[in-house]
Amino acid sequence: MKGWSYEVQVCESGGGDPTDHDGECGPWTRKSMHWNHDWFEAFEKATLYDHALVEAIPVGIDPGWKPHVTFEHIRGGGQCKGCWQRYVNTQSEHAVSEPCGQCQPCADTQKRRGPLTRTPFGTEFMCDDCRTMFRRLHVQQSREPDKRLYRTALEVAREDAGGEAN
Repeated sequence: MKGWSYEVQVCESGGGDPTDHDGECGPWTRKSMHWNHDWFEAFEKATLYDHALVEAIPVGIDPGWKPHVTFEHIRGGGQCKGCWQRYVNTQSEHAVSEPCGQCQPCADTQKRRGPLTRTPFGTEFMCDDCRTMFRRLHVQQSREPDKRLYRTALEVAREDAGGEAN
C-alpha cells in the first residue's frame, strides 16, 4: 500500500494529571494505524488518551517526505506557551517563596493550559485567554485574516475532514 500511515502513539510514562506530560514523555506505544483518508479518525482516537500524538509516516512515496507529528493531545491541555513567553519577557525578578522553593509567579504561569492551537508559526498549546487575545489582534491587524488561525487544531481538522465527526 502506498500513501500515508497515521499512527496514534500514546505516552505510557505519565498519569492522568496534565502536568505529568510537560517534560520528556516516553515510552510511546502505537495504539492504532490509519491509512490516507482516515487521518481524522486518528486525530479523534488520540483524544481518547491522556497524552497521545499522531505521526504521519510516508509509505512507498517520494523519499523527500519525512515522518512528522501532525497532531498532539493532552487531556486537560498542554502548558500555554503564550502565557509563559509573555511572563518571561516581562518578569525581571524571580521571587522564590520559602515553603515551596520556587518562584510563585512562575509556578502560577505554568498552570495555564489549553488545547493544541493553530498559529502562524505552526501549532502550539494555548489557553482560552491567549487564543482569544491573539485571534482578536490577528483580525484587527490583518487585511485578510485567516479564519483557521488561533482556533483549536481539532476544530480546524474537523472542518477539513468535512465535518463528519462530532
